[in-house]
Amino acid sequence: MLFKSGRSEESHSLSEIGSGFFAPPKEGGTQNDKSKADMTLKVFIDFDGTITKQDVGNAFFKEFGGESCTEYIAEYKSEKISAKELFRKEVAAIGLLDEKKAKKFLHHQTLDGSFKGFVGYCRSHNIEFHVVSDGLDYYIEEILKHHGIEGVSFFSNRLEVLPAENGFAKLTIAFPFDDADCTRCACCKRNIMLTKCGEDDISVYIGEGYSDRCPVQYADIVFAKDELQKFCQQKNISYFLYNSFDDVVKRLEELLAKKRLKPRREAEMKRREAFVRE
Repeated sequence: MLFKSGRSEESHSLSEIGSGFFAPPKEGGTQNDKSKADMTLKVFIDFDGTITKQDVGNAFFKEFGGESCTEYIAEYKSEKISAKELFRKEVAAIGLLDEKKAKKFLHHQTLDGSFKGFVGYCRSHNIEFHVVSDGLDYYIEEILKHHGIEGVSFFSNRLEVLPAENGFAKLTIAFPFDDADCTRCACCKRNIMLTKCGEDDISVYIGEGYSDRCPVQYADIVFAKDELQKFCQQKNISYFLYNSFDDVVKRLEELLAKKRLKPRREAEMKRREAFVRE
C-alpha cells in the first residue's frame, strides 16, 4: 500500500561530489513530460537498521567505547554536537581497538534475510543500486563480506585502522562525503543521491532512521519503516511500508510491470531548490 502522508577543508558542496546531477527540468516542461518507458530506476539503501537488524554503529561504539558513547549520542540527538563531533568523541572513547574482538563482534551481526536476494534481483535486472550510510566503511565492508555479499557500491564515513601492537589498532576517522553547510549527518546521503541520478532516472530510497529523513525528501519512490515511517507521515511524504527486502522487490516488480514510474512532484521541487542554492 502506498501511504501519503562554516566550511572546513573536509567539507564538500553538492557540485564537488560528482557529475550527473538530477538536473532541474528545462523551461517549458517538467520531467513528467518524459516517456515513462525512458525512466530508469536507481536505488539507494540505508545500512544500519535497514540492511542489518540493528544499528551496528551505535552498538559498536557502545561495545568498545563504553557507556560514555551513549551520552554522546544523546548530545547529538539534542543537537548539542554535530555528527562529526559525535564520531570523533566516540573514536576517542575507544582508544585502542582490539581487532580480534571487533571482528568477532561484527561477524555476529545479522542481516535482513532477504537482502542477499535483493542484491541478486537488482543485478539480474540491471538496476543500479548503492548503499548510503552515515556509518563506517570498516564494519559495512566486513559484515557484507562475512555474509558472502561482495562488490556492492557503498558510500560512508571512513574509519582508518592503524595497527599498533599486541593485536590492537589506533583509529582515525575521515568524512569524504560530508556537506559544506549541514552538520546533522557526517555523510550526506542527499548529495550522493542527487549526483548519482540523471535527468531520466527515478530515485528509490529505502530506509528506517534519523539519517534517512533528509534524502527521502528528494526521492521519487520511498520505502519506509520505524522512525522513518513516522517522519514521512508527519511531512506528508508518500511511501511504501516494508518489513523486508522481499516486500521491496514485490513492489518494484509491480511498478515496473505497470510502467508506473514517474518523478514525485514534491521531490522534483526539492531537487530544483537544491540546485538553485548551489
